[in-house]
Amino acid sequence: MRKLTLPVMMAASLILAAPVRADTSLGDMVNSLAQTLLTPELDKRAYIAAQNANTPRAYRDYLLQYPKGIYRGNAMSALAALGEGVDPSQPYPPQDGNIQPPAQQEAALGLRLSEKIAIQRRLKSLGYPTHGTDGIYGPNTRRAISNWQSANRQPVTAYLTETQARLLLGKTGPVVTPPRDDGGGLVSSAQVEAALGLTRSQRIEIQRQLTAIGYNTGIADGLWGSNTRTAIARWQTRNSQTATGYVTGPQVRLIARQAGQTGGPPPLDAAGNAALEESLLNLMPDEKADLQQRLTRLGYTIYSTNGVFGRTSRTAIGNWQSDEGLAVTGYLTADQVRTIRVETGG
Repeated sequence: MRKLTLPVMMAASLILAAPVRADTSLGDMVNSLAQTLLTPELDKRAYIAAQNANTPRAYRDYLLQYPKGIYRGNAMSALAALGEGVDPSQPYPPQDGNIQPPAQQEAALGLRLSEKIAIQRRLKSLGYPTHGTDGIYGPNTRRAISNWQSANRQPVTAYLTETQARLLLGKTGPVVTPPRDDGGGLVSSAQVEAALGLTRSQRIEIQRQLTAIGYNTGIADGLWGSNTRTAIARWQTRNSQTATGYVTGPQVRLIARQAGQTGGPPPLDAAGNAALEESLLNLMPDEKADLQQRLTRLGYTIYSTNGVFGRTSRTAIGNWQSDEGLAVTGYLTADQVRTIRVETGG
């Protein structure tokens, strides 16, 4: 939003210099201009979210929000590639009255209790209080969703679409925060990177990839200090990206492709590596027992909370990882331990 401040001020000065009709509100004119400047960026973000999800429903959500959007043609082509027949010459979605009501659309997502809790906590952290993070969407949560939708220039329904749910769960990158008094409102670059939930191993791999393609990060230890941030910024500049020093999801995948890999940093899918990662946490028996209790509260059955991660605990961890969209290893990372604690009240 800060980048838009100067254009809005210039536009406001031009408006002041021109005659204004008595029935025209200067504030409305400035707000209208600001919204016009914001719309292409929000359009782009919505399409990126749909592209990352890469499902027919996600592209339909985008087209519902932006029926005349900049990326309408891309979304139509993606739908066709996914096997959904579309006619580019006709409006989309078809205006035949068969579109599901918002409540049914959200119900069809099948959000788990842990995901609902995570969404409530995300809304609260962004400044939209739900007055409870229990996974039950009552009037307060619906009001928070409505306010978030309004701030994001999306149809206000109080119910989530797939794209919106993925945004709030941090699975697709940037989320727009509520407007601030200083005219800000767009999420910071650091918040965008934090929403990716990169593990320590993934950060190490990204450092190695950057160094391999000519952007020296120094020691690849997963701790991103000034050397790594400078390397990221240099890479962004050379690749016609905004030089922030913080990565986005698409940038992580592009770095991996340039380094000769596909799909970004590899998940901890090897049991040996995952077990080693967890062992480095040095979890005490009482901490393991606490995690067992928290997983039980989230609905993942563990028959004994004795502080020993046996077969049932590993199965429960794997099921939780699967529901969170993570690599299923049965072993926890530091980030996953924190997520479980957040989902169960800290």
